[in-house]
Amino acid sequence: MELLSPLVSLRRLNTSIMSRYLHPRNTSLFVRNVADDTRSEDLRREFGRYGPIVDVYVPLDFYTRRSRGFAYVQFEDVRDAKDGLHNLDRKWICGRQIEIQFAQGD
Repeated sequence: MELLSPLVSLRRLNTSIMSRYLHPRNTSLFVRNVADDTRSEDLRREFGRYGPIVDVYVPLDFYTRRSRGFAYVQFEDVRDAKDGLHNLDRKWICGRQIEIQFAQGD
């Protein structure tokens, strides 16, 4: 029985490692109360202080081409996303006090 114990532990370790790559932790933040004239560059500059950014998405209204009032910021690393959330939630950006939370997955 002792021989199986390390084998079982190794399988669990491999499963844990694989799940980390197949299901990475959420690195995307949902940003509310974004000002109408906010551009992705504005958010990239503010959030980029906390780590490398993969993408910034500011949805625009189809007719006015202005921000719809929310955005998504994706970091490379979940720790940087946590830092960004902690340091920028309820801060003022482009004249508005933004609210941040982790984006919900699919």
